[in-house]
Amino acid sequence: MRPDLTLIFPKSEFLLDQAVFPPLGILYISAYLKQQGLNVQCLDMGIGHTPDMAESENIGISFTTPQRQEAFSLARRYGAMGEGRIVIGGGPHPTHMPDECEGNGFTFTSQGRGELFLHNFFGYWTGKFVALGIDDYPFPDRDALPIKEYHYEIDGVPATPIMTSRGCFANCAFCAKIDNDFQMQSAGRTIAEIEHVHEKYGYEAFMIFDDVFVASKKRLQAIVNGIGDTFKFRCFARSNLLDDKVCKLLRQLGVVEVGIGIESGSDDILSRNMKGTTRKQNTRAVRRLHDNGIRAKAFLIVGLPGESNGTVIETADWITEAEPDDIDLSVFQPMPGSKIFAEPEKWGIQFEYDGKPGWYKGRPGEYEPTANTEHLTGAEILEWRDLLEREFKRPELLR
Repeated sequence: MRPDLTLIFPKSEFLLDQAVFPPLGILYISAYLKQQGLNVQCLDMGIGHTPDMAESENIGISFTTPQRQEAFSLARRYGAMGEGRIVIGGGPHPTHMPDECEGNGFTFTSQGRGELFLHNFFGYWTGKFVALGIDDYPFPDRDALPIKEYHYEIDGVPATPIMTSRGCFANCAFCAKIDNDFQMQSAGRTIAEIEHVHEKYGYEAFMIFDDVFVASKKRLQAIVNGIGDTFKFRCFARSNLLDDKVCKLLRQLGVVEVGIGIESGSDDILSRNMKGTTRKQNTRAVRRLHDNGIRAKAFLIVGLPGESNGTVIETADWITEAEPDDIDLSVFQPMPGSKIFAEPEKWGIQFEYDGKPGWYKGRPGEYEPTANTEHLTGAEILEWRDLLEREFKRPELLR
């Protein structure tokens, strides 16, 4: 039977490896629609699926800003400019740039989370749309893609991603959020999904992709109580949430590495960009993790509003002082939906929004800056980024 909808995740050519994590976004949508009785097909172009494999007359493409040109190419092929199918755009980029999407082949765009739009689109469902609580959504439809073709390991143990919350409560000026809603799954729901994935697929390690997994100590304690250190985990956290109690709980859970959005070693940059953390908090978080035998990975952005030679040197000094186990360095790209993208003059940024893919993590030697600060050109920002990487990134960790 022909699917009611084909959901597609486009290629991400800018990534070093496109087959690391399955795209949970379309797998959540697939599970939800199947729960309503629809037949859904999922394709991930990053693992070798091809456009001719799409079987439905209704195509849904979920994508971010760096993937937009790949998504536009698919929309033009499938839609009114090509095969005449209905093409729906969803995800971060269509949420913030719907007109651009509809001008590049999309029939419709869905802003925000896609369940309401798809409920209305498939109008033969009966009854009024009722927004579900986060615990009421089914687990992602991991059977819809060849889950074992993705390869990610945590300390040598095959791992797969999970999400235990939606959204983020922070207000960073450089971030583009789908909406301002933040919801956390209960500890019970989280434990149930981990155990389900372990029992069905055999995974013993998990990458927790939440922006703020440790937002609730009470929930974290309950998860620890429920599964102890049965599995290995890696997660993300804000430095101001990593107090002694949280770090001890993470150790008890089996967390071996925490990624922290440090962004900069300059308090001026952190304050100007509304990060809500300080250099001191960032240093303290790394040391607390180390005290508990947990590795700390620092995510840093070069070229945020206000960046200068002096503030980059502060970042270099912070790396030397704090001694994170690993760093990731990106050049700042103003993303649609962020405060900076909406009002670049206010933030002292000049940038060109064009067809080039701005990315968070790209191939060595292929980063392309698009923004200038009041003090640094894009070329100078890129030069600083590359210098910091050469100085502080261990070669074996370049990936």
